[in-house]
Amino acid sequence: MKRKLVSVIMSMAMVACVSLPVFADDAAATTELAPNDKGAEELTLWHYFDASADAQAIIDFCNEYNALQDAVYINPTYVSRQELMNQYTIGAVSGELPDIGMVDSPDMASYISLGVFEDVTDQLGDWDEIKNFYPGPLSSCKDADGKIYGLPQNSNCLCLAVNMDALKEAGIDEIPASLDAFKEAVEKTTDADQSRYGFAMSAISTEEGTFQLLPWIVATHNGTKTSLSDLTAADAATGLDVLGGFVANGQMSPECVNWTQADDYNQFCAGKAALAEIGTWHLASIKDDVNGAFEYQVALLPTGDEGTSSSTIGGENFGICTGCKNTEEAVKFLQWFMSAEEEAKWATQAGKLPIRSDAEPVYDYEEDGFKMFQEEMNYALARGPHAEWPTISEQIYTAAQKVFLNGESAADALAEANAVIAPILEANPLPEQ
Repeated sequence: MKRKLVSVIMSMAMVACVSLPVFADDAAATTELAPNDKGAEELTLWHYFDASADAQAIIDFCNEYNALQDAVYINPTYVSRQELMNQYTIGAVSGELPDIGMVDSPDMASYISLGVFEDVTDQLGDWDEIKNFYPGPLSSCKDADGKIYGLPQNSNCLCLAVNMDALKEAGIDEIPASLDAFKEAVEKTTDADQSRYGFAMSAISTEEGTFQLLPWIVATHNGTKTSLSDLTAADAATGLDVLGGFVANGQMSPECVNWTQADDYNQFCAGKAALAEIGTWHLASIKDDVNGAFEYQVALLPTGDEGTSSSTIGGENFGICTGCKNTEEAVKFLQWFMSAEEEAKWATQAGKLPIRSDAEPVYDYEEDGFKMFQEEMNYALARGPHAEWPTISEQIYTAAQKVFLNGESAADALAEANAVIAPILEANPLPEQ
C-alpha cells in the first residue's frame, strides 16, 4: 500500500509544478528568534501558525527551550499550510523533510502512511506521562498498529461570534440557538449601507474550509444527526443549502471561498460581519482586535435543531520526521513542549485547549468565551483519524465550492461527494465518537 501511494506521489510530482516552500522569517511574529550563540546542533521545525498569538508563541517557546539546554537549537520556520502539505508529499519521496514537523491532526495518519514521520514508539511508549494525554488527540499520532510518531500539542473547536449591537439594531433580542433563528438573524443583520454581511466563515479549498464547513453538514435536523457515511440521507443538505442561500442572497461574501479563518475573523472584528465562525485561539486577541467598537459575545453554533449544536475538533500534532538528524533530542524537545506546565502556558498564551488532563491553564481573559468553547467541545466532531482523510476533506470543501461558486444545489453537490466518501468509509469506517 505504501509503495503504491509513493508511486502516485511521484507521478503527481512529475506533472505538477510544486515550488519550494516560501519561508517567512517574520510570519506575523513580533519578536525574533534568539540566535544560536551556543553553536548547538540545529533542528528545523516547520509550522503553519499564522495567527498572531500562535506565531508569537512558537517563537517564545523555542527561545525558552534553546536557553534551557545546550544540546540542540530548535529553529521554527513558518510555511503556509498548503505549501507545508505539498512539501510533506514531495519530501516523502525526496527525503527533504524538516527534523520536526507540525501537521493538522486529521492529516497525520495519511502522512504516517506515506513515511513522512518516524516511529518513536520506543522513545515515547514507556514515557510515564503519556497516560496523562487525552486518548482522542493522542490517537491521531498513531498508526493502525498503535505505533507512535509524535505528540498532540493543542486542541480547539469552533463557536459563533456575535456582534450584539448588530443584533440589537436588527430588533433581535436573543442570540440564535437554531438554524432557523440563525437564518433570520443573518438576513436581518445584513446591511449594505454599512458594508456589513450577516455572516462570515472560511470556505477555502483546504482543510481550513472543511474545518468550518463540517459543523453545518453533520448537524441535527428533525432529531437526526447527519453522518459522513451517508451524505444523501434526508436533511443532510440542509445546512449547506442555508449557507449557499446566504451567498446567493448577498448575506455572506462570495469571497468566503478564498478566506482563511484569520480572514473571516478579521471581517467580524472590523464590523464587516454581524456573526462569524471563530476558533478558540481567537479569544487571545479578540478584545484588542474589536477595540471597543461594539459589544460581542461567543455562543454555540446554531447548526440545526434548537437545543443542539455541532462543531469541529481541531488541533495540531508535532511529529518526528523521517531522517531527523537527532531523534533522541527531538523527542526530548516534544516531551518538554507538551509537558503539563508548558501545555498550560501555551493554552493561556495562544488561546487553545490543552491535550493533557493534568495541564491547568488559567484564562484570566475572555473567561465566559472559554466556558462556551468548553461546552461546545461536547458537540464537536473529530476529523479522522483516517489515512484517507485528505480525500474525504477535499470532497467536503469541493461540494461547498460548487454550491457557493456555481449555484449547484447542496443535495446534488453532497451526492457527488458521497459517491467518493461512502466507499472509503465502508471499507475503513471512522472511529466511533
